[in-house]
Amino acid sequence: MSRWLKGLNPEQRRAVEAVEGPLLVLAGAGSGKTRVITHRVAHMIASGVGPESILAVTFTNKAAAEMRARLQSMVGRAASGVIMSTFHSLGLMMLREERRRRRRNARFVVYDQGDQIACLRDLLRRVRPGASLDLVSLLARISAFKNRFLSAGDLPASDDPYDSAAAALYPLYTEALDSFAAVDFDDLICEPTRMMERSRECRQRWSARFCYVLVDEYQDSNAAQLRMLRALAGEHRNLCVVGDDDQSIYGWRGAEVQNILRFEQHFPGCQVIRLERNYRSVGSVLALANEVIAANTARHPKRLLPTREKGQPVRLVVLEDGEAEAAFVADSIREALDPGRRAPADVAVLYRSNSLARALESALRERRIAYRVVGGKSFFDRKEVKDLLAYLRLAVNPADAISLRRVINYPHRGIGAATVARLASWAEQRGQSLWQAAESAQAALDDARSAAAVTAFVELVRRARKRLGRGDLAAGARELVDEIGLHDEIAAGCRSGKAIEMRWGAVCELVDGLQAYTERATRPTLREFLGQVSLLELDADASEDGSAEGRVTLSTLHGAKGLEFGLVFLVGMEEGLLPHERVVHPRIDEAGQADLAEERRLCYVGVTRARDELVLTRAARRTHRGRGRERAPSRFIAGLPDGLLAVEDRTEPLGEDQARERLARIRAMLEDE
Repeated sequence: MSRWLKGLNPEQRRAVEAVEGPLLVLAGAGSGKTRVITHRVAHMIASGVGPESILAVTFTNKAAAEMRARLQSMVGRAASGVIMSTFHSLGLMMLREERRRRRRNARFVVYDQGDQIACLRDLLRRVRPGASLDLVSLLARISAFKNRFLSAGDLPASDDPYDSAAAALYPLYTEALDSFAAVDFDDLICEPTRMMERSRECRQRWSARFCYVLVDEYQDSNAAQLRMLRALAGEHRNLCVVGDDDQSIYGWRGAEVQNILRFEQHFPGCQVIRLERNYRSVGSVLALANEVIAANTARHPKRLLPTREKGQPVRLVVLEDGEAEAAFVADSIREALDPGRRAPADVAVLYRSNSLARALESALRERRIAYRVVGGKSFFDRKEVKDLLAYLRLAVNPADAISLRRVINYPHRGIGAATVARLASWAEQRGQSLWQAAESAQAALDDARSAAAVTAFVELVRRARKRLGRGDLAAGARELVDEIGLHDEIAAGCRSGKAIEMRWGAVCELVDGLQAYTERATRPTLREFLGQVSLLELDADASEDGSAEGRVTLSTLHGAKGLEFGLVFLVGMEEGLLPHERVVHPRIDEAGQADLAEERRLCYVGVTRARDELVLTRAARRTHRGRGRERAPSRFIAGLPDGLLAVEDRTEPLGEDQARERLARIRAMLEDE
């Protein structure tokens, strides 16, 4: 017996041993999913499978790194041969290799969302001057077109202004990316997939390279990623996907729960193994989780089975209003922390909507309870970081018009929007890039002062490109920062020394990151570093503000996915909060996005984050835009079997007439829903 089979339960062992053919592993919350994945790869290597023929794919760089580290601790150097990556990192590798093979330009940049928005803004000004449309919504529609593999001629007619604007911009946007020698995140999945679908040779080449494909968190995959997997594993069918349809909570960003629900149709003859034994939570928490999710009908039937004691009953505490709810949660946390019964890092407060965070943060601060907020602004979304990255991208790829526009007058050097517009017009008339126009500024501009400023900028970029090509990337970046006077520019735009320190610290952190990359990479290049930075944009949801050590965690339910805590407070268990009002009262522009089943799955994810204690709270009324409103309990906890929750009503006692009136209002609200 392989040593990697020892210590596994029967279902886990079956999943590890089923190496050949398609396999669906339905891994319930807390069922040892990561253990199964790593033991499966280790078992395959021990059985003689070459590590280089194994591909393990997940959705974040953090998850891939953790999986790689765990496997390395198990099998040592053999782990380095296994490709463990995100879908997008895999697509980037495939796209570069295929372009080199086909003798096409493999030197391209990857645009993040900020770059995409800037490109769309410029196109919208040209196509629909004066139009006021949300660029993020337009980008979402264009992304949907790409992921459905639609060409401009395939787009259906629509009366919706966003659909029609997106349809008009779609071909221009793709042409713009080509002219900038750039790709976006969708291209990293769609382009390699097209190549494999159109060329049997290409498909067989990659299928032979990765004879065994394993996908983690499969419930989060989208339609394009499914097509990629079908092309990649269609020849040998050795595809193992691990996931839980009950934890599919990212439909709003393109995840298709139907991928996991219909896996048996997509890959006929597959094995299905259910991991239902839960090693995380006490029995009372699992009993609630099972009842909550059972109301969803479109799901793989499964039930979490406890391996621990029943534990304390799950509490449902009803408070007078949102402020009372926050005070109760903060007082309860203080009570748990003071005797040392719980470490701060073992406590979490979860909520569906960020609107609840203000009161919670205020209550925690009043009681001097340190906390962290999971989520927040990504480091790479900070202005000063994006400005320096734009310079670095321009040094690598002068055709990158988005980066050029961002920094041509930053810091201020007397090149206004009118000058840039004249350069763009001159370039368009001659079929040239904006950079080429800048190089010809003396001919393109009739104003000598503006031409001199543009020429000086071009020379600055050329010097930076020369420095950064010498090998010491960090030194080249520091010289660039000094030459453009970035510190003085940041200081001039800040009102306090603390703000200067924070913003300048981010610049230094980026340069330090470039230094660390140079030291660990075998053949470091600025282009490769920038590609890695762009891929980090996809991990923005996993970013954290502050260390977990010594801090209570505040998080949205989406941000809490994959985490676990000894004591969990799940707040705002009300109609309009969980489920969200976008589902309860969908607006016209949200039609098609409202998904009650996904809201129920969010509730299930929140419940299953708790190991030992779970406290649900709701407010009898909340103040919204200055007005107090009665709140109805969430349908996810209404009608649960008796005894499942220990209910505590901490609202002020009401008179008989007041109680009757409140009950009538709540009933009316529920009937309206």
